[in-house]
Amino acid sequence: MPKSITKAAAFTLIAGALILPAVPASATTAVKASADEPYSVMKTTITAPKTVKRGGKISYRIKVLNTGPHQADAYWLGGKLPKGITGKIYYGGPKGTKCETDTVEFWCWGPWELEKGDVDWIGIEVTLKKNTKGVATAELGALVYDVPIGMENLDKEEIDRIGGFKRWFYGKKVKTKITG
Repeated sequence: MPKSITKAAAFTLIAGALILPAVPASATTAVKASADEPYSVMKTTITAPKTVKRGGKISYRIKVLNTGPHQADAYWLGGKLPKGITGKIYYGGPKGTKCETDTVEFWCWGPWELEKGDVDWIGIEVTLKKNTKGVATAELGALVYDVPIGMENLDKEEIDRIGGFKRWFYGKKVKTKITG
């Protein structure tokens, strides 16, 4: 999320364009085009084993680099875990990392902003059920919200409840073949 005067000015212009119909269409278009771009673009690397035995453990590592153009204030690392897992989900990350899960997704966050050029990471370990066969597919990465200045301390549920914020998912599907 930006802390610069230019993005605040762009937001003001967009709001003004919605209120004042006398703004020329060309000015609105120019501002709208820049508003459609994410505040923070994440370069994501995900590692996982290619194969695992039935009932075995899969260790995922998500690493993100904020390539900018601004710092990321509202972002989460994680995603959809594979079907057929059992027991606790173990995670590790930088000091202060917290995570939560439901029946489908697993998300982690830290108490910090990710400046342009900085890296964040999380390790996740899951255990497969003994009868799980085929391929374990997870969709992991970084979920980044473009949250207006002053709202960066909201949690993910509150941001989802309020809605209307653009969000960007930088990730991919990771497949692990289950053998034995």
